[in-house]
Amino acid sequence: MAQEKLDAYIHENGKRFSPVRNMILEQVCALPQPFTAEQLQEACAGERISQASIYNALQLFLKLHIISATKRQQGQSVTEYELTTVNTIRMQQLCCRCGRVTEIHDQAITRLLRERAYQNFKMQRFTLLVYGECRKCRKSETDKKKK
Repeated sequence: MAQEKLDAYIHENGKRFSPVRNMILEQVCALPQPFTAEQLQEACAGERISQASIYNALQLFLKLHIISATKRQQGQSVTEYELTTVNTIRMQQLCCRCGRVTEIHDQAITRLLRERAYQNFKMQRFTLLVYGECRKCRKSETDKKKK
């Protein structure tokens, strides 16, 4: 599906075929999801693909909705990318102290959002990111206060 979107864009807009762009897309599809630009660059290291080519391809893939991006604050700003598929459902918790991200599997939330009717809108996928503090960080703070 991702390759078809890219091919259609190239054909419809008179762009040139780029083997480098296709190699980057292959790596995007092969990487565990979500991934960072740095992880993509590491995956492409054997192909001798420039950092600029990787970032340009990511911007194009975002424009074509082949991937989506989520920015996170984990000490420094981190952008994670993920292939967009019709069935993508991602629910995560992000600790604002240590930056740890854990997956949430909540069938009630999934069911609620899938069954929810929005006027003039049909949902295809969703991402839920819950910010807070993990148990380990809360315990560490409690231990500090006791001392």
